[in-house]
Amino acid sequence: MNRIAVIRSTFLPISETFIYGEIRKMKKYDPYVFCRKRVNPQRFPHTHVLVDPKFAKLNMMLHHRSFSLIHARFAPSGIRMIPFKQKWKVPLVTSFHGYDTPGSNLMKKHGRSLQRLFKVGDCFTVPCQAMKKELVKHGCPEGKIEVYYSGIDVEQFAYKERFFPEEGPVNIVYVGRLVEKKGPDLLIRAFRQVHRQFPEARLIMIGDGRMKAKLQQLSRSLRLEKHIVFTGALPHQEVAVQLEKAHLFCLPSKKDRTGNQEGIPNALKEAMACGLPVISTFHAGIPELIEDGVSGHLVAENNSQKLAAKLIQVLRHPETWQQLGRQARSKVETEFNRKGQIAKLEQLFDRIIAAHEAKERQSPMFSVIIPTYNRDQYIGRAIESVLKQTYKDFEVIVVDDGSTDNTAKVVQSYDARVRYVYQKNSGPSEARNTGIRFAKGTYIAFLDSDDAFLPNKLLRNKQFLDKHPSCRFLYSWYYDRKGDRKRKIVRKVRTPSKLNKFRYYLYKRKFTIRTSTAVIHRSCFDKVGLFNPNYRYSQDWDMWLRLARYYRGYCQKLPLAVYRRHKRKFLPSYRRHLKIRRTATKLYRWNASTLHALDRKYTKRRRYTLSRLRRRV
Repeated sequence: MNRIAVIRSTFLPISETFIYGEIRKMKKYDPYVFCRKRVNPQRFPHTHVLVDPKFAKLNMMLHHRSFSLIHARFAPSGIRMIPFKQKWKVPLVTSFHGYDTPGSNLMKKHGRSLQRLFKVGDCFTVPCQAMKKELVKHGCPEGKIEVYYSGIDVEQFAYKERFFPEEGPVNIVYVGRLVEKKGPDLLIRAFRQVHRQFPEARLIMIGDGRMKAKLQQLSRSLRLEKHIVFTGALPHQEVAVQLEKAHLFCLPSKKDRTGNQEGIPNALKEAMACGLPVISTFHAGIPELIEDGVSGHLVAENNSQKLAAKLIQVLRHPETWQQLGRQARSKVETEFNRKGQIAKLEQLFDRIIAAHEAKERQSPMFSVIIPTYNRDQYIGRAIESVLKQTYKDFEVIVVDDGSTDNTAKVVQSYDARVRYVYQKNSGPSEARNTGIRFAKGTYIAFLDSDDAFLPNKLLRNKQFLDKHPSCRFLYSWYYDRKGDRKRKIVRKVRTPSKLNKFRYYLYKRKFTIRTSTAVIHRSCFDKVGLFNPNYRYSQDWDMWLRLARYYRGYCQKLPLAVYRRHKRKFLPSYRRHLKIRRTATKLYRWNASTLHALDRKYTKRRRYTLSRLRRRV
């Protein structure tokens, strides 16, 4: 059974029983819940709930490939999962539910992050067609959106036909949080007119919320306190009992002042499953559940007068209640049954995981690795230079070696083509090694975070490699740039045709291979190993020397990258290079005699030229 990581900031408020129902009823997937805080554990027991405020446990388990997919409940959780999605290349599904609609004040604060989520995320589920339109309006690709109707356990709600009571009160029930978007104040004001026509009517308000005291005060001011019952929040089983005793159900949802709105309230589905006549509003996705006049009644939102008139009309025609109830039950059974909806959700997960795995098996030609440390002023230019390549078969991996500036913010502003990996500060060698471990490309291309590729670099590399299939180690000329000075071409990059001569020139540093020009077949690292983390400087030279044990380098004689030169303190080359040279002589099995012979062989022409010049003088 595949594991999935379910993300919810607080697990679990009473108002989100639908999330618990989905988690408990899944058959094909084993959900592990990661939350910052846990509440109501007795009411919502679950084996795999990890309180993980900084998601360190999640990161560790993703490192061990423990999860096939991340399912973020609500958009803010999806935004928090972006770094994990990019780092571990795991599918990310984000479910919108209502309060996180893109047009709300809450999500407006996350504007840029939400756009990044739309780019990076694999799929977005929404509770209704109305929410889908809202996401498309705010920039989400329509092809990534799936309408997923949250279902209820129909078997928990016994169907019962409703009749006007011969004696006793007529019970009108409201179930929901006492918050503005649920419209409880509208219902109380409408109930005042209902009570004038039907003095025996009673309103039962089931739920709790920040408006409770205000609503109780409103009922007293309207002299309805004896006819309105505030039960507070009730366990799910007791809610079912109250619905069984009710005659009508009313939930006048609306968009609140912050832009918060409903999806399709589960309370309406539960009431309809019981066979109750329901009255609600033309709000969000509610018309997708209730067909006005067929399976219930709808009125304009935020209008207590029309709501009161509709309630009075329904009370005056109890002969319609049975037909409304039958249609309502049928609608919920066929389209909003939890069992069927969970099966659809699991099928969606199957498709997303299969598509992800198929994509992962398709290795790109190049993996461009960009190690960086506190280079927020340059890293954007480096990334842009890769994204603007005329050849597009590549992936970009940015390894942040513990930056303390705005590097993370800059890198994460790019789309899914740019993979961001963060690690504790370990030096440039380890940063490149991390990138190599994550890379999937056939060839590894390196780019320092303050350098840049020319637009046709990867295309020229590809053309050269196609003509020279034996090439495993490629580099090129480059532009040298210091400060704001005009860049100049550096052509003094040699390409000896014989392996031993190539080794000797590298060993003597007769030319320099800039890391940002290098392209190496990934199989080479299996032979020579990764960059030596003990070298903070000249680690690239050490790598070139180790590669030269098996491979001759090829040079493309045209500039393909821009090398940015910075001021830095003098580094004593002798001590820094001694260990690297010793390693090379061991690899090549050179001794003093070998080096002396190579000196005579490859410097003979130069000595002859100098002696001839002296004679001429």
